Amino acid sequence: METRKVQVTGGNSFVVSLPKTWVKDVGLKAKDSVQVLPQADMSLLIVPRRELAEAEKSEATIEITQETDKDAALRLFISYYLAGYDIVRLRSPRYDPGLRSYMREAIRRKLVGIEIIEENANGMTTQCLSGYADLPLKKALERMSIVASGMVKDAVAALRGGDEGLAGEVVARDDEVDRFYHFILRQLNLAVRNRSIIENIGLTSARDCLGYRLAVKSVERVGDHAAAVAELVSGVREGAAEKAMKEVEKMSDLSLKEFGDSVSSLLRLDRKLANEAIGLTRRVKELDEKISGELLAMKTDPDTFGSIKLILESIRRVGEYGSDIAEIAVDLTVKEP
Repeated sequence: METRKVQVTGGNSFVVSLPKTWVKDVGLKAKDSVQVLPQADMSLLIVPRRELAEAEKSEATIEITQETDKDAALRLFISYYLAGYDIVRLRSPRYDPGLRSYMREAIRRKLVGIEIIEENANGMTTQCLSGYADLPLKKALERMSIVASGMVKDAVAALRGGDEGLAGEVVARDDEVDRFYHFILRQLNLAVRNRSIIENIGLTSARDCLGYRLAVKSVERVGDHAAAVAELVSGVREGAAEKAMKEVEKMSDLSLKEFGDSVSSLLRLDRKLANEAIGLTRRVKELDEKISGELLAMKTDPDTFGSIKLILESIRRVGEYGSDIAEIAVDLTVKEP
């Protein structure tokens, strides 16, 4: 850390000199321009002007060996995507059509903006063509939450109607939630590394990045629980506990209201709406206990009872994840000291 004195020139201008080593490292010379960005914590961020206009594309190469498991290869690729690399090359010493097809399909299914721009016998090259300007973080989170809410609604509808076809479609839709999840994490990682991006993605400080990182994980888990409910449809016998199914639907509506209001409170930083959403948590739990008691009183088939209990747990978790998001919204309404 270097300490620099503030000097006055011309009676009206305040001047602070730049460290010589930093100027050399970034390649500045006399009469070059820099961008001075005020930060929420009252500090200033100084960025060489050309870096904002002409950022070089970052590249990475992943070497795939014969011992590499295909799931491990996909996880590693996603890690590079989340880190913010623009171009990622997959290299393999031998042509493996099975691995190649798996990676190609999984990349397109789980990631936003990735295109395969080159492919040959030694591997493939991918490039991320979609940035934060194309789909701002808040808009991406809003769309992600809409998809997750729709999954929960359709999963419960499939449960009421015993529609295994609809249930299967809900499970497949979880990939869409994952695509938004990975895309938002990529934006947040880029913003943490380069503070000049924070305002461009619609946030105000690094603290916001932490809050949204926790919130987007909660939305992703809602999608997982919706898929879990859909997978249990076949375990509930047709027409079983019809009265209980109506209560399950009512509980689902309440959990989704809590979840939806929580996301809205975060996007709008509405403390009143956030607290109202948190207040619904108790009512969701009460419905959970009520339905469980009714199922026991009706001496429901043990297998069906077990499946419905797991469904109730997932629906309750939807509301609880909404409560977590609402708490983040309350925290972010308080200004930093």
